[in-house]
Amino acid sequence: MATIRRRRSVGIPPHRRGTGGAVTGQAAPNITLSLREAAYRHPQVPDAPARLIAAITDAVAAVLGEEVRDQTTVGLLSVPEGRSGVGGQVA
Repeated sequence: MATIRRRRSVGIPPHRRGTGGAVTGQAAPNITLSLREAAYRHPQVPDAPARLIAAITDAVAAVLGEEVRDQTTVGLLSVPEGRSGVGGQVA
């Protein structure tokens, strides 16, 4: 069975992160998801943003360990209709 080694920092050195005004060495994942605005307002999934945030946080904790759950931040960005494209066409 392979041994998984966890790093204390995920992208940010420990001395550059703080919580509550004090420097901390805890891992602090910061995830940003960008989707078309309509995806967050799907009529069959009225709580889509909350479900996405919960699922992403669960996934991060499953990979990096439960100790990072309380430090994980998830940002949901939206792209307004008509401001993105696929294959050279406005989508």
